[in-house]
Amino acid sequence: MGEETPVQEHSALSSAAEEQVSTEQQSASVETVLEDVKPTVEVEAVALSAEDNAVEEIPQEVQPVVTSVEVQPEVASMEVQPEATSMEVQPQIAVPLSGVTYQKRSDGMPQFMYDAVARIAPEQGFTSGQFEITFESGSGKGDGFVAEMFRATISEGDRKLIVLCKIPPINDARRQQFGSMPIFDREVMAYSKFLPAMYEFQREKGVTEEMNIGFFNAPQCYLAYVDIPKEESVIIMDDLRLKDYRMWNKMVPTNYEHARLLMIQLGRLHAVSLAMKEQRPEVFEQFKVPDPLNAMMRTNEGFIMMMNMSMDRAIGTLEPHEEKARQKLSKLKETLFDDISTITSAEYAEPYAVLGHGDCWINNMIYSYKRGVPMEIVLLDWQICRYVSPALDLLYFIFGCTDEAFRRQHYDEMLRIYYNSLKQLLEKLGGDASRQFPFTALLRQLKACGKFGILMAMFIVPMICIENQDLPDMNEAAEKYKESQEFDTSFITSAKSEDKYKTRMAAIIRDVIRYGYL
Repeated sequence: MGEETPVQEHSALSSAAEEQVSTEQQSASVETVLEDVKPTVEVEAVALSAEDNAVEEIPQEVQPVVTSVEVQPEVASMEVQPEATSMEVQPQIAVPLSGVTYQKRSDGMPQFMYDAVARIAPEQGFTSGQFEITFESGSGKGDGFVAEMFRATISEGDRKLIVLCKIPPINDARRQQFGSMPIFDREVMAYSKFLPAMYEFQREKGVTEEMNIGFFNAPQCYLAYVDIPKEESVIIMDDLRLKDYRMWNKMVPTNYEHARLLMIQLGRLHAVSLAMKEQRPEVFEQFKVPDPLNAMMRTNEGFIMMMNMSMDRAIGTLEPHEEKARQKLSKLKETLFDDISTITSAEYAEPYAVLGHGDCWINNMIYSYKRGVPMEIVLLDWQICRYVSPALDLLYFIFGCTDEAFRRQHYDEMLRIYYNSLKQLLEKLGGDASRQFPFTALLRQLKACGKFGILMAMFIVPMICIENQDLPDMNEAAEKYKESQEFDTSFITSAKSEDKYKTRMAAIIRDVIRYGYL
């Protein structure tokens, strides 16, 4: 994949093991609607002791933010399972240093990723110095701006364990262009602090995974590690593809059963926040984290250009007679970044703010099936989780990932499914939905934040309407931007997706206006 690149410092997870890493090639089938998982998940690094379930100490000089975690979704267990352990991680808002280059092995893989996998191997029962580690790509073209996925296989004799590793882009220019490190830091917080605290609280209230009435629907995490100055981060997690989980084809509008499962789990996720906020305020205080993308929106020229071009393209989908809608969008463009900043602030949502998932589009969900019917959902990619209005997760998904026909038939029902799920779990946890978050408050939040549906859709719909192979190569685009400051916007203006895009985007605009959100 590339030549070794020497650096001055060693990986923060340096290991004594120096096995040669080779890449295996595996093939997988792709169905018309359901796709193989190319997860976009992130985590922080830590080691779980197989014997006493204790977090192993990491030398102080290499311990900026290190955490070992296990997050168990409501799914069957793997061959090898760690037990849950969490470690205190302090929130960080940091800007990565420029000019950092990864130390790489002869196969082109970053040394720190190899070291992280080598670290968890003994904790999962492998013999130090006796196991081998091989990598293969776990993601493809167009799977994400700020992360790469690799499948790692740990093998010793006839025994093996396969896990997914999520890391910042190996390409230096791409990693620095999109500011990967702050959102890796956020995802580490999610796996090491937020999710374990939510799981523990539910169990204390008598709600366990086996009951299937609470929120435990995030990937199992073996290790989550971040070192912002070195621009290193590894999130090692369960590969749900091995349990026959599959992703929905992003180009097909989400159907009723898949959307219904998400509404149920979002209701439960938000219910836990509302319960903890009132009953465990000292624990919940750490959940009040801001949107990690707000700073980038104001300073990243590529992102600013992309948002403005996306708005212009959205306006262009309107018919000549839709002048009123055109005026509304033109006015929205003038306040675009101020509106996003306001809507994603906690103050705008109180007293109903919750820890939201933050990136609720169809590629961040994976489903298990029974006789072709989706039965369970796991939410991937917690990099943008933030303390905001509960309406944002709903608006993001419903307007970005369903079509006009679905919304006309099921929009009100989706809101009811979501709210009933929230109400049932909140009451089970000792709360009172009619007082803490009445349905009328949800409707007011949706109206106050409704334009967020358009703002996110104009960004995500271009990617939903274009085949992955037609998306730009992000490494090449980043190198071009580094050299010439020219940002590749081809996926925003692609003629190949124009018909699909125009149909989807124009319908979103009409619906947002019809619901009184704009």
